[in-house]
Amino acid sequence: MSKRNTTSNKRKEPESPTESPKTKRKLPPRSPAWNVFTRLEKDENRCSCNYCGKIYSCNPATCGTSNMNTHMKKCKAYLDHVESDSQNVLVSSGGRTSGAGMIKPFDQNVCRQATVKMIIIDELPFSFVENDGFKHFCEMAVPWFTIPSRRTITRDAVGLYRAEKTALKTILSRNRQAMSRIISFSPIPDHKGETIANQFLRSLDDWGIEKVFSITLDNASANDKAITVLKERLSNRNSDALMMNGDFMHIRCCAHILNLIANEGLDDISKSIISVRNAVKYVRSSNSRLESFKRWVEVEKITRGSVVLDCVTRWNSTYLMLKSALKYKVAFDRMADMDKPYDAWFKELDSNGKKRKGPPMAIDWDKARHMVRFLKAFYDSTLAFSSSIKVTSNGCYNEICKIQSSVQSMAFSDDSDLRDMASSMKVKFDKYWEGTEKINKILIVAGVLDPRRKMVFTMFSFELIYGKGNPKCIEMKELVMGVLEKLFKIYSVRYANSNLQSSAARDCENVTQVHQDSESMEVDNIDDPFLKFMVAKKTSLEVVDELQKYLKDELHVTTENSLGLPFDLLDWWKTNSSKYPIMSLMAREILAVPVSSVASESAFSTGGRILDQYRSCLTPDMVEALVLTQDWLRAALRSEAMKSLDNLEEENKFLDSLEEEFNPPSPTEKNTIP
Repeated sequence: MSKRNTTSNKRKEPESPTESPKTKRKLPPRSPAWNVFTRLEKDENRCSCNYCGKIYSCNPATCGTSNMNTHMKKCKAYLDHVESDSQNVLVSSGGRTSGAGMIKPFDQNVCRQATVKMIIIDELPFSFVENDGFKHFCEMAVPWFTIPSRRTITRDAVGLYRAEKTALKTILSRNRQAMSRIISFSPIPDHKGETIANQFLRSLDDWGIEKVFSITLDNASANDKAITVLKERLSNRNSDALMMNGDFMHIRCCAHILNLIANEGLDDISKSIISVRNAVKYVRSSNSRLESFKRWVEVEKITRGSVVLDCVTRWNSTYLMLKSALKYKVAFDRMADMDKPYDAWFKELDSNGKKRKGPPMAIDWDKARHMVRFLKAFYDSTLAFSSSIKVTSNGCYNEICKIQSSVQSMAFSDDSDLRDMASSMKVKFDKYWEGTEKINKILIVAGVLDPRRKMVFTMFSFELIYGKGNPKCIEMKELVMGVLEKLFKIYSVRYANSNLQSSAARDCENVTQVHQDSESMEVDNIDDPFLKFMVAKKTSLEVVDELQKYLKDELHVTTENSLGLPFDLLDWWKTNSSKYPIMSLMAREILAVPVSSVASESAFSTGGRILDQYRSCLTPDMVEALVLTQDWLRAALRSEAMKSLDNLEEENKFLDSLEEEFNPPSPTEKNTIP
């Protein structure tokens, strides 16, 4: 091979020294800093900021763009531009805005207010915004958000409380919509009735509330004194401040009464229940015993789980303990036969020097089963009384009847322990809920205002409790109807006006027409005795007509809606307000009566979490602001969720109507009986 061929692949040297080499292709700048900086025309190794004009070196051989990137994080003019409306943030469909992938402009104030709401709703300390984790999150998610200090968050929290309070006062003054809100959370120096009444009146004055329908309290003696003082002072302030002179104002907490009744019966608990408790105590006393119990559960192929030990002073925990223990009865029986340490533990002496009761035998398990069946009615009623997100007054008397029926049936049990327990419970039941004298009749009237029940259910309950044909049934019916008619007459006079009376006036044919101006006046303001007599007569006829019309109309039959939501009682009265104008107003207030103080007492748990060891220096005013604002914000979130459900239900109804319109059933389907 020739020498020329061996060197043919080498780059050819320039033939003439005068020929210039090829120049490199210039690449465009790729750093995002060049969106903010521009090279100087006179010196390409230097550049200036487009927003503040500051000049930096940009020679790629010496410094690159690191100094430019550092300036971008500090340049106030550039950061203000980022925070302006020209900067947009993408909001996904999971947000509150309608539509998917909508563009929402970034707003520093909105993000700051959202941070305050997050701290209040989630009960976070004000110093949360200074934590490194939160700072890192904001830097990654919203790098242009200027994180406020904890002092700024504190001021914003107080400002939000004042703004929400003003807005809520406006709503309460203009709209008579039923709502549940905490409006006061204040300390009191002592628990005397006079002190409680004074604090209550101060809260009413602060919110401009002049009328009180009912007050739900527990059975402390100081509360009875407070109710007496409140009745006197409210009546002196305004003769119209109380309904029926406050005769039905005091509502005793039904959950608290139920707890007293159950504890009264469980004071002298039978040895069978103690035997089951000791068995559970053995299992829960050490990890090794619990693991041994779990092995027996697996051998018997029982659903995995565990037993819970009760608190001897809380009957509901005893119910849950018995319920869980019965589920593992077979495993306990195998332990009694095969587990020697289990059997030996019951032969030992307890802390009082007495032999432990147990292990539970077949008769003990049988008594425990009867006890669970009996206490289940109490447990379910407690849950019904304690609900805070729905109307509870309409079903209150139904739950009371269930408890009374359970106690009466248990009084005839073959087990002497159960009979004694039922006897003790009945004494406590009659103390608070005896039909003719003790029970607050408003609780029965609320059940009548349920269109699915009316007086039909009320009479059925009377006959179930007292026996069909018992004169007590007639006496109870007359008492309830008397209260119902008095309440209805008061509402018809108090809220009488041309708009409410127009529909009823068309149905009243035997009433002499009076001057149009007098129909819109209240009875007490009419000077002419004859006009006063005629308006009172007209009103009484309308009361009887509308009240009897409601009671005689057929019961409402609930149908399942498209979303499977439960029946909305307040919505039914709102829909039928034109048919029953006076009764709808009465139902709106009576059905709003809370039958339990559990919801309000939960505020003390919230206060305990807010005023923890890390925030023990908060003032009473700040604690009140946080507790109240949290309640209002959470209520707003629930309201928005319910509005979304209502809109979804309306949309489903519309789609169903379209489907029926375009796909009508065939003649054979119409004649088919399901």
